[in-house]
Amino acid sequence: MRCILRIILFPITLILSILIAFSKFIVTISGTILGLLSFLVVLGAFACFVQNEIKLGIEALIIAFLISPYGLPKIAMWLVAYLEYGKEKLKEI
Repeated sequence: MRCILRIILFPITLILSILIAFSKFIVTISGTILGLLSFLVVLGAFACFVQNEIKLGIEALIIAFLISPYGLPKIAMWLVAYLEYGKEKLKEI
């Protein structure tokens, strides 16, 4: 019975493996691009502070944090890790 269940779940684990590999690639590339963009936004925020536009500078810093490697890319990597954990649990069956 367990062997039959493994045969049935094989296409699902294969699709998950491909999806996880693609997602890791996309998260890595987007994290690099967003990290560079975050640096530019921080520079813009400092320029706003120099020009005495405090509110706009604070908003730019918040946006820079969200697109930095500690913001949205970290959430995406957490989701990929969660998918990988689910795939490993399916393989244990």
